[in-house]
Amino acid sequence: MIWGWIAAALFLSWFICDRDIPWYHYIWMLLPVEMYGINIAGATFKPYMLYGFVIIAYAIMKNRVIKLPVSIVVIAVLLMLSDIVNGFIVASIMQHLMVLMILFIAFEYLLAQNKTIHFEEISKVAIATTIGYGIVFTAVSFLFNRGIVLPDVYTNDRYATGIIYSSLAGFDKVSVRLRGFCIDPNGLVTTLIPGATFGLANLLYRKDSRLNKIKSCLAVGLFFLVVFYSGSRMALLSSFIMASIMFVIGYREAEHKMQWIIVALAGTLALMLFVMVNRSQLLTEIYDSFEAFFTSRALLTDDAGRLTIWRHNLRYLERYNRLLTGVGQNQISNLTVIGKACHNTWLEWICGTGLIVGTFINIFFMFAPVPFSKNAKKLKLVYKHDALPIILAYIVVLITITSVDNIANSVMLLLAVLFRYGKPSGKSSEYTAETLEAPVVTELENGEK
Repeated sequence: MIWGWIAAALFLSWFICDRDIPWYHYIWMLLPVEMYGINIAGATFKPYMLYGFVIIAYAIMKNRVIKLPVSIVVIAVLLMLSDIVNGFIVASIMQHLMVLMILFIAFEYLLAQNKTIHFEEISKVAIATTIGYGIVFTAVSFLFNRGIVLPDVYTNDRYATGIIYSSLAGFDKVSVRLRGFCIDPNGLVTTLIPGATFGLANLLYRKDSRLNKIKSCLAVGLFFLVVFYSGSRMALLSSFIMASIMFVIGYREAEHKMQWIIVALAGTLALMLFVMVNRSQLLTEIYDSFEAFFTSRALLTDDAGRLTIWRHNLRYLERYNRLLTGVGQNQISNLTVIGKACHNTWLEWICGTGLIVGTFINIFFMFAPVPFSKNAKKLKLVYKHDALPIILAYIVVLITITSVDNIANSVMLLLAVLFRYGKPSGKSSEYTAETLEAPVVTELENGEK
């Protein structure tokens, strides 16, 4: 039945999406399916990987040379050396191969676009994906909270099939959270962030059709419902920051700022009136939900809290002189007294590959938007209206995965490749190409071979 839910989400996403985008962009619709795939020789090939192989096969049919940038080859060599030093741990090798495979697919996806990032096309498919999957996830969560448990919806086994997952949050607390088609709720949220940022941009300052405004409104609303049902505190915090930044930009870009103030005040007054009328029941429900959101799980400094886990894991590396080499990917939980994974992607890189390699990889991903942002700013209108939403989406993803160890996060890896090796299209969704005519930044100028 889980594939039925996946098919429903895919169909809704495809049905909502415009038909004028190139076929290779549909890979975005497959990114939220992280936990399921086809098992071949003990390895699980996820739907977006299989679609990526189609992109690669198409490139071969077109007699295009299959290649990788030097920097990705360097990362591959460093990961191989790390696995040699740590004794060829199979789980670590498989994780590294997964990361390299996604980077390869992402680069071939970029080459399919001639290394040019078409913001409007990505915006359309990202918004449709957030709506399609958001409808399925919120509907399932709504029914589950009312005692209607459909097949393959609920599980208390982390590795079993289930859209909603119940687990121990700490040593004495139980949490029930939406995780979608991912193994972790934080991973679920990251797959829908691009659609939410583009949706906010459309609503707040990009000029668009009425239909696209409605789609954007749906995407943003469903995204925040998914964040709430996921129970991810880090996702809630980063999403609030994202929305605040978008509102500030929207206000600065608004032609009639007084209208913004009037609408904001009217909305606030309407909300206050609604709360006052329904205060007895509504406030109690909101308070109980908000309290459970934070108290039903371990706090940062609890025995199973994030800060406690990070401190134990780092102390292990220091105590046993493994700071430089690491212990292999996903191995730290088997070695420490607390027995917990890092719950932090950036710390997981350091624990897995050591301080030098881990820091290099972290810098590679964290600063990926910098060269792209510099190039995009040369096309000022493109940067404000198209580049900024996807850059903000990437930053929010980086923040969100600080509370989950997910080095193979497909959205992060795909966007990192786009930023590192792509260039702006030179066309805005709001303005014509002639308005934005500017010299193309070459590959050598980007510092890549």
